[in-house]
Amino acid sequence: MDVSLLDELRNQNKLSEFFSYKNDREFIPHPDEKELLKDLEKISLSLGMKEGIIIGCFDYRDMSLPFFTENIEQISGHSADFLRANGLAGVISALHPGDAKEHVAFNNRFLEAFQKASIVEKKTFELSYTLRWLHKITKKEIWFFTKAKPYLIDINGNFIFDLHIGLHITNNEHLIGYDWSYSYIKENGEKVTHEKAKTPSPDLLLSKKEKEVSLLLLEGLNSQEIADRMFISKNTVFTHRKKILKKLGAKNSNDLMKILISNKIK
Repeated sequence: MDVSLLDELRNQNKLSEFFSYKNDREFIPHPDEKELLKDLEKISLSLGMKEGIIIGCFDYRDMSLPFFTENIEQISGHSADFLRANGLAGVISALHPGDAKEHVAFNNRFLEAFQKASIVEKKTFELSYTLRWLHKITKKEIWFFTKAKPYLIDINGNFIFDLHIGLHITNNEHLIGYDWSYSYIKENGEKVTHEKAKTPSPDLLLSKKEKEVSLLLLEGLNSQEIADRMFISKNTVFTHRKKILKKLGAKNSNDLMKILISNKIK
């Protein structure tokens, strides 16, 4: 167990706000709590826990994990006992460090919006997020796309259980970082959607010549071939590539190619 990261999650002000959701709240017990958890077990069994799919829920009264499919151990290397013992803090400590902090910030944002909504609106909330786990042994990045929603809300409108269904993404070359969105339906029927602010499209950032160089890079041409195609010097191509790297925030050529592949350049 990574005790230092667990301590960090519990002690840093921004992160500790997430775990204080239960503070000063009077949760009302729900008579169907146990049955709802049994239903999750039945659902997971009926799915046969297809490879790469996980199901779990958090209890926001004590930040525990009352239910999760134990195939997460095979996927992530983190034991079921570790997750049971550490609950939400354990899950977050098993994430990629950069994604862990963004995930906590997203949950804070979502919970703030959730608390302002009416009980009718709260029942319509839906969330999705894409993030990375780090395998406990190999430290390999493991990408998941997850859909989540409230699973049980008490009569006071407090969040008791949520429900997460995650899909292991094996083809992740196009993914470059944590992403999120959530939506809900207002009492007047209007759907409200919030998404993570996107990096400006390369079409907005790059000049005409830089776009042309980018397209030729995507065709697999090297710098000399691009120079010949565009009737410019090789040094000029290098200058364009340097500017493209800087504008798109790419660390190296491989990183640049991933960004170009994941965005449509016109």
